[in-house]
Amino acid sequence: MKKEIEHLKKEVAQLKVLLLELHPPKEEDWLDSADIKQRFNFSDSKLYRLRKANAIPYAKIGGRYHYPKSFFNQYLLNKI
Repeated sequence: MKKEIEHLKKEVAQLKVLLLELHPPKEEDWLDSADIKQRFNFSDSKLYRLRKANAIPYAKIGGRYHYPKSFFNQYLLNKI
């Protein structure tokens, strides 16, 4: 049983390598707070509440908040 599990783990690792070669990860585009407020008509307090509730992903870099563009693209697609 252990040999089978080890064999499956190796195959999964090989598949991961092949998938990454076929579709390398793209560099993420990030939007700052001003972009989000303008595009979605959000206020500062709305962004604050969303961050505190962990409703949106964000990163704080140099005192400024940044948000992954892909999250909002997916959010809009789900709303359609």
